[in-house]
Amino acid sequence: MVSPLVILTLMAVSFPAGRTTPLERGETVYFAEIFPRGTLARTPVFVDERLVEERAGVFVSTQITRDQSGATVIRESATHSGDYSLIEYTLYANQFGQAGTIHVQGDQVTYERLKGTDRETRAERVDGPVVVGPTLVGYIVRHLDQLQAGEEIEVRLAVLDRLDTYGFKLKAVEAGPGQTRIRMKPSSFLIAMAVEPLYFTFETETRKPIRLEGRVSPEVRDEDGWHAVDARVEYRLLSDAYR
Repeated sequence: MVSPLVILTLMAVSFPAGRTTPLERGETVYFAEIFPRGTLARTPVFVDERLVEERAGVFVSTQITRDQSGATVIRESATHSGDYSLIEYTLYANQFGQAGTIHVQGDQVTYERLKGTDRETRAERVDGPVVVGPTLVGYIVRHLDQLQAGEEIEVRLAVLDRLDTYGFKLKAVEAGPGQTRIRMKPSSFLIAMAVEPLYFTFETETRKPIRLEGRVSPEVRDEDGWHAVDARVEYRLLSDAYR
């Protein structure tokens, strides 16, 4: 667990050759503050912004993660249908200088990962719906009725850094009054031993996300190097409904 007293020395994004910053167009749907989980920290270590634009019948959801100084540490977008079926994912840059794309066509997923002059590609076939960071919450919202009815839903989380997808099961668990809480747990027993579940909390009536608890993508850096963050993410929606 990362202490809120750690002095952060996060890197600002520099875009690899041939990559440009995407136009920040569309409606800002939310800002989300990211705190180290299990601490009383009052200042977020990161802030997420989500923008959504409709283009020719499909949606482009862009998520920008900034550190305490306002520097961008991750910038990514997903092109998807209204039901959050993924078409294309683009990572413009992250803290480690990576960029790349994921394409989904039918049951085929293709990857291209770039770092400096290095380029790696891979293709795989999948047997379930594919989600990425910018589509995951929307996919859950789209299926809340089924989850609230007790159904367990499986998804494949595509991870560009690993050039692979990983299976997860979504299931409703006990929640507070007026809330719905969804657990996202690895399908593989071996992976579940190493990866803690994520928990998403929603307002039951409005379906607005309230909170995410679990591992997040950005990392923090101190004198000992980079560290993953187990986080508590607090959402502040600016729109009437999640999109």
